[in-house]
Amino acid sequence: MTSKGQLRQYAEIALAASGNGDLAGAVVTLEALPTDAPARGTLAAALLWPMLANLQVELTALRRLGRVLAVAESDPPDSPQWPAMRAAARVATLMADTLSERLTDPHAALAELEKLTAEAGPDTRFGPIFESARIGLTLSAALHDGDESAYRRLPEQLARMRAAAGPGARDVPLGPQVELVEALADVMNAIQRGADPAEALRRAREAARRLPEDDPLRGLAQQHLGVLTGDPTAADDGWTTTDQDRALHRGFAAARMLGLGEEVDPAKIETAIGHLREAVALTAPDDIHRAFHLTGLALGLYRRSEVTNSPAGLDEAVTLLTEARTLAGGADHPHWSLINDVLDAVQTRLGQAPAADRPTWLDAMRGHTFRVMVQSDLAGATVAAADAGRDALDFARRGLHDRDPAAAIKALDAGRGLALFAATEVGRLPARLRAAGRADLAVRWEAALASGDPERLPTTLRREAFRVLAAQGVPALLDPPGLPEIRRALLDLDADVLVYLVPGERGLPGHAILAPADGPPGYLTLPNLHPDQDLEVEQYLTASARRDMGPADDGSRPDAAFAGSLDALCRWAWRAALGPIVDKYLPRLRRPPDGRPPRIVLVPTGRLALIPWPAARRPDGRYAIESVAISQTVSARMLCHAAALPPVKLAPTGLIVGDPDTGGVADDLPSARVEAYAIRRTFYPGARYVGRRMDDNVSPTGAGRGDEVRDWLVSSSPGAGAMLHLACHGFASTGRGTAYLLLAGGERLAAETLGPLLARAPQRQIGLVVLAGCHTGRAISGYDEAYSLGTAFLAAGVRSVLSTLWPIPDAATSVLMFMFHHYLRVERRPVGDALHRAQLWMIDPRREPPERMPAELRDELNRTDPAEVAAWAGFVHWGR
Repeated sequence: MTSKGQLRQYAEIALAASGNGDLAGAVVTLEALPTDAPARGTLAAALLWPMLANLQVELTALRRLGRVLAVAESDPPDSPQWPAMRAAARVATLMADTLSERLTDPHAALAELEKLTAEAGPDTRFGPIFESARIGLTLSAALHDGDESAYRRLPEQLARMRAAAGPGARDVPLGPQVELVEALADVMNAIQRGADPAEALRRAREAARRLPEDDPLRGLAQQHLGVLTGDPTAADDGWTTTDQDRALHRGFAAARMLGLGEEVDPAKIETAIGHLREAVALTAPDDIHRAFHLTGLALGLYRRSEVTNSPAGLDEAVTLLTEARTLAGGADHPHWSLINDVLDAVQTRLGQAPAADRPTWLDAMRGHTFRVMVQSDLAGATVAAADAGRDALDFARRGLHDRDPAAAIKALDAGRGLALFAATEVGRLPARLRAAGRADLAVRWEAALASGDPERLPTTLRREAFRVLAAQGVPALLDPPGLPEIRRALLDLDADVLVYLVPGERGLPGHAILAPADGPPGYLTLPNLHPDQDLEVEQYLTASARRDMGPADDGSRPDAAFAGSLDALCRWAWRAALGPIVDKYLPRLRRPPDGRPPRIVLVPTGRLALIPWPAARRPDGRYAIESVAISQTVSARMLCHAAALPPVKLAPTGLIVGDPDTGGVADDLPSARVEAYAIRRTFYPGARYVGRRMDDNVSPTGAGRGDEVRDWLVSSSPGAGAMLHLACHGFASTGRGTAYLLLAGGERLAAETLGPLLARAPQRQIGLVVLAGCHTGRAISGYDEAYSLGTAFLAAGVRSVLSTLWPIPDAATSVLMFMFHHYLRVERRPVGDALHRAQLWMIDPRREPPERMPAELRDELNRTDPAEVAAWAGFVHWGR
C-alpha cells in the first residue's frame, strides 16, 4: 500500500526524471524511500537518463550518480535501454574514482571500461562519457606504469574528444574542466622538457577560477597546482578531502619543495620534513603511495644532514628507506630508482661501504633501465633516460672517489644510451619471451611490430613483457656488461681500449676512465676537460649551431668562422684529453700487433660527444689520427652488441642513393651525385642506384623515395646486397627531438622508425651503412643518449655505420667517400681502418688519387682543400 506521502515523493522524482524538476533534490527523495518501496529501482533508472544527459565532470555529481545507479541495480527495469544506460552510469563511477585518485588498479578499470563499452552496444548517445573515461583511465594507467609521454599525448586525446563532440563542445559543461586538464598537462610537459611552465600555470589557475566555487575539481586543481609549485598548504582552504588526499598532497608538494635534494635553506628543509612526517602518518601500510612518502622523508633528513653537517637523522633515513624498498619490491616499481639512489647517498654519508660493495646504486640504475625500456615512444624514453644519465654520473664519481675505476665504468654504462639500448631489444623480445615460456606475449609483441608504428608497442605491453624477463634474471637484462665482457668485445673488434671521457663540472675535474683489452682498468684526471668553461669549445659550438639550422647548402668549402673555430678546438681537444691518453696512458699497454696504430674506442659523454676527436692536434701540428685510430660507441653495452653480431661479408651489390630531388625542400647536391655515381660504377657495379645521376636525370631504377630505401632495408632477396650508401641531405635537431634523411619529394626517413622497421626482418643482414649527409651522427635526444640516425641503424643490427657531426662540405666529402670505399673494396681493409686511412690520405700533402678515380672526382679534388679539418674530421665510425 502506497501512502499519499510516498505518492508525492514518486511525483517529485518523476518530474525530475522528465527534466522539469530538481535532480539533486529528487536524488535525496529517492534515497529517503524505504528500500522495499515499490518500483524504487525503476524510479532510480528513470533519474539516470537526465543525470547522464547533463553530466558534469565533477565529483559531487559523479558520486551522486553512483548512488542512484546502486539503487537502480537493486531492482533493474526490464527495458531495452537499460544495458546501455547502466554501462554509461558505471563508467561515470569509474570517472569519479579517477578524479579522486582512488583507483588502485587502473588497468583493471580500463578492462572494465572495454567490457562496459561492449555492453552498451551500438548506442552512441553516451559516447562522450565513454571517451572521457577512456582518456582519464588511460592517463591513470600510463602514470601508474611510469609512461613519461602520458602528459604529452593528453592534449591530442582531448582535442580528438572535442572534435568528436562537435563544434559546440566548448559551450557544454565539460569545457572548463577539459581546459583545466589541458593546462595542467602543458605544465607537466614543460617541466619534463626543462622549459618555463609559468604560462601554462597561469592558464591552469585561470581555468580553475572559472569553475564553480563548490566544484570539487576546483579543490583538486588547487591540490595539483600546490604540488607543482611546491606549496604543501595550497589545498588547506576547506575543500573536502580524505587522509589519503591530504597525504598525497603533503608528500608530493613537500618533495618538490625540497627541490629533489637541492634546497639549501635549513628552515625550508625543516618545514618540508614536517609535512612529509604528516604524509607518512596519514598513509596506511598498504597505501600505494607510502613508499614515495617514506623516501621523501628520508631525502629531507639526508638533505638536512648535508646542510647542517650533522649525522642526526641518517639512521632514521636508513630505516625509512628499508621499509620503502620492501614495499616497492623491485625494479618495476616507479620509485625504485629514487629509493635506492637516496639510500646509496645515505650509506655513503654514513661511510658504510665503498661503492663496489653497495648494491643500492646498481639497484637504482636497474630501476632507471626498466623505466626507459617500458616507454612507448622515443620522447618518453628520452625523459626517463635523462634522470638515468644524471644518477649514473653521480655514482661514477663516487666510484672514482673510492679509487675504483671498474665501479665507475659500470655506473657510467648503466646510464648511457638507454633509449638506444631499448631500441636494440625491440627485435629480440619475441625470442626472449618464448624462451621464458610466454609465447602469448611474444605473439602480441610481434603483432605490434608488424604495424611498423613505434607507438603500437604501448607501455602496458612493454611493462608486462619486461617484467616477465626481469623476473627470469635481472642481471641479464638490466645490468651493463662487466669488464670480462668488455675485454672480449675489444678483442673481437681488434681494439685496444675503451675510453670514457667525462667532462668536469662544478669545480670537479674531468676524467678519462679506461678499460683495456688486456690489463686492469684505470683512470686519468683531466683538469682541462671543462667544455662549458673553454672559449675554444664555445666558439666551435656557436659556429656549429649557426650551421645547424636544417639541411646544409652545397658549398664546397666551410665558412670561415666554422673553420677557424675548428682549428682552436682541435688544439684544445689534444690538450684537454687526447694528449694525456696518447702520451701517458697508451705507452703502458701492450704494443699492438703487426705494427698497426693503437685503436681507441671512445665514449664521449655530455657535450664532448660533439668534438671531432680524431682531429685533436698536437702542439707540433700533427693530428691524433697520425698516432692512433679512433672509433666511437654509445656505451659498453652497444660495443658488446656490435661485437656479438657475426660479420657480414660485403659484395659489389647494395643500394646507393644519390641526391634525390627533394622537390625544393633543400638545395641540390651536385657533388653528391658525382660521389654516389662514381662509387657505384667503380666499386659496386651490381648495386642498385636510385636518385639523380650526374646529368640531372632521375635514375631509371628509382627516384630515391622512402619506400625504395625501406624495401631494401627489409629485403630478403640474395641480390639486394649488404651495403647502403646515402649521399643526400640529413637533418638533426636535439631541441625538436628529430633526425631524418631527406629523400625524393621531401619525404623523411626518421631515426625512430628504423628499429621497428628492421625488427620486422630479423634475418636481414646489413654489413655497412654510410650516411654521407649532414648531421647524421648528431644526437637528437640528449648527448648522453647519442640517439642519432647513425646509432639507430647500429642498434637495429647494422654491423658498421659511418655518420657525421656537422654539415659536411659537398665537394670534399665526395672525395673522402670515394677514398673510403677504395680502401674498403680494393685494399680490403676493415670499415674503421678504411675510414682512418681515407682521412690520413686527405691530410697527406703527397696524396695521389687512385688510378680508378673518375675525372669528375679529380675535378672535385682540385677545387677543394681536402686537408681542412671540416673536410674530413666530421665522419665518425661506429660498430665493427
